[in-house]
Amino acid sequence: MVEKDILKKIVFLKDLSDPILEKIGSIARIETFDDKSILYRQNQKKTDLYMLVSGKVFLNCKSFSGKSLTLDEISPGRTFGVSVLMGESSSTFTAVCAETCEIIRLSGEQMRLLFEEDFQVGHTLMLKVVALFKARMEMHTSQFMHALATHSEIRALG
Repeated sequence: MVEKDILKKIVFLKDLSDPILEKIGSIARIETFDDKSILYRQNQKKTDLYMLVSGKVFLNCKSFSGKSLTLDEISPGRTFGVSVLMGESSSTFTAVCAETCEIIRLSGEQMRLLFEEDFQVGHTLMLKVVALFKARMEMHTSQFMHALATHSEIRALG
């Protein structure tokens, strides 16, 4: 169980009502992970939603050449692994603790059951998922456009 005061520090949850936070807190757990701990690997089936309380997490992706690229740095208060709320999915990234981290974990299966029991909770959180995906899509599009604009071979074509 995670207290609602801790949950309120998470951007994804900060404006939710106390009754909703209490329902989420009842199925949440908080864990500490050491530096370099791998939370999940790219292409691995995901089962949990993660919310960073303290520390730093890198979301890495292997390139076609096999290099590991850090595509995002998760800071305290941020949420990742939200696609698990929509059902079974495999991860796009490898999530690695860049330092000792305190992380709230929520079972995707338990969250989906909560959504079925309480449609208001499900509706409210899925609207937040849509907003989160939109923001991440905009960020990744911006990163992609920047990479295109600064790539020497592509600039030579223009």
